[in-house]
Amino acid sequence: MEVFSRRIPSPPRREGEAAYPLFAPEQVLTLFQRRCADICSRFEEWRTPIRVKGVIGEVPVERWRRREATPLLDAHTGAALLLEIPPALVAEEGLRTGETVQVIGVLRAHAQQGQLTLRMDVLSLTRDALEEAHRQSEMVMELMRSLPPRRRAFPTQEGARMLLLGLGVGSERLAHMVHALGGLWSERNVTLRAVSEAEGPEALQNLSQIEHEIIFLIMAKGHLSAWEQPACIKALSRCPAYRILACDGGGDEQEGGTLLAHLVEQYFTTPLEAAEFIRYQSVEHRQRQDEERAHQEEVEALRTSLAALTQRPTEGPPRLSMLALTLGVVLGVSLIVAGHWFLGLF
Repeated sequence: MEVFSRRIPSPPRREGEAAYPLFAPEQVLTLFQRRCADICSRFEEWRTPIRVKGVIGEVPVERWRRREATPLLDAHTGAALLLEIPPALVAEEGLRTGETVQVIGVLRAHAQQGQLTLRMDVLSLTRDALEEAHRQSEMVMELMRSLPPRRRAFPTQEGARMLLLGLGVGSERLAHMVHALGGLWSERNVTLRAVSEAEGPEALQNLSQIEHEIIFLIMAKGHLSAWEQPACIKALSRCPAYRILACDGGGDEQEGGTLLAHLVEQYFTTPLEAAEFIRYQSVEHRQRQDEERAHQEEVEALRTSLAALTQRPTEGPPRLSMLALTLGVVLGVSLIVAGHWFLGLF
């Protein structure tokens, strides 16, 4: 005889109270526990995973003897669904109380001391896509605020070296770019390094330790946004070299808006434009050095002439000797002034 029937209860029969079964309290509790076990077994038969989106509640402290469930709260009503998941796993995923997550799991019913509670055995736990995008955006914005606004000048010292780094660009392509840099750059002062897309983040994070004066970054088209990670942004901002970034294959308007373009001294949509800029800066610097060297040689020659003139013995009247000395001084000063004016034009 099934006491807890699923059918609609019928009205009492006329036989009286004697017609109803008589039980002891222990028997009633046993019958209820059996029905609870039946309900729980029905949930065990339903093994279809479901996906639930909610807000992580207060994560309980993991205890040695027992583990309390983590509540998943409804964002609108605050209703809680208990999750069977170790708190250590929540911490490992970097999730905190109040974050929106998506949970994939299987529903379970637990009978404890005559009470049925609904639990969800978690199969996977991930941060919500919108929440993750907002979190990454906040991290990047916070990092950008902490970076000092600093731009370096193109290196002008003798023996400057360049690191030509290709991210997703082959070695042959990099070797071709060396020839486009002009005659002042060759294998003796240019280091080639081609890395794959998987090795790109690690290569960018090591930029803060390079010893080159110029770094020429060439990234494959469509991969610029992939390097907009906080670790890569921080490493690129701390790179001590003069930074030049170019997109191989051409960059469109969307790629031109990448954050990396604001972290370098120069950004170009094609490597050839970047190579032309480097060649122009290098040639202009070399010409300026040659002009300064020639000017210094003229000054040294003038000083030598004046020293020889002052040390030469007097061979005529004192007035003629003084006149020659004055003319030499005036001519030397005129040459120096004209030289500075000529350099100022360039």
